[in-house]
Amino acid sequence: MGTDLDTRRVYARLAGFMYLFVLASSIAGLIVTSSVGTGAGFAERSAQIVASESLFRVGLVLALVGSLATVLLAVALYVTVRPVDRNLALVGLLFRVCESAIGATGIALSFGILQLRSATAAGDGFAVGEWQALFDVFNGAATTEVAAIFFSVGSTVFFYLLLRSRYIPRVLAGVGLFGSACYAAMWIARLIWPEVSWVAPIASVPILIAEVVGGLWLLFRAIDVPALAPPGIPR
Repeated sequence: MGTDLDTRRVYARLAGFMYLFVLASSIAGLIVTSSVGTGAGFAERSAQIVASESLFRVGLVLALVGSLATVLLAVALYVTVRPVDRNLALVGLLFRVCESAIGATGIALSFGILQLRSATAAGDGFAVGEWQALFDVFNGAATTEVAAIFFSVGSTVFFYLLLRSRYIPRVLAGVGLFGSACYAAMWIARLIWPEVSWVAPIASVPILIAEVVGGLWLLFRAIDVPALAPPGIPR
């Protein structure tokens, strides 16, 4: 029993580190790619991105690292909360792994879109309007939204199990549970009504707080396992 608990504490610390690592790499990738190509039109943005292609590729690779690290995070969380409910923990694991796969597919499409922008900037083949129409087809794949929904469901499951386990403060687990549910609702709404995209920064705040604080807690404190009371003594 002690060995199993020690193992779960190791994985809990790994989960805490991976929470922070996934956030850092994903946000860094988003910042890098967003900083390249700020022009007013498709052709101008394409020219700017192609001019800084290496930097843009670095941003995509950072995002890919975040997707890969998500698998390690999911495994670490699964091992940590498995004693609470093995079946639910497996559900959380599968949703987070699917999130990683869908996110990686979106990044692969982004590399393809980069080739379209290169052809646009070089003036090859089609007219700019035709390249933009092809770009819009690839860009409308909604991989970001679908990956975010899978993330939200998996995160909801894991924070629910953390809430039940009392491995972390219940308030923190509750914020994570609430934030995950809100995040899922926002992305589902965005698929139906794309104009609600402005809500994304607001809906991201609770889950961002829960992951940062929860990650730090797990990294430095691991898990608090409630002591079992002796028989006959009420808990």
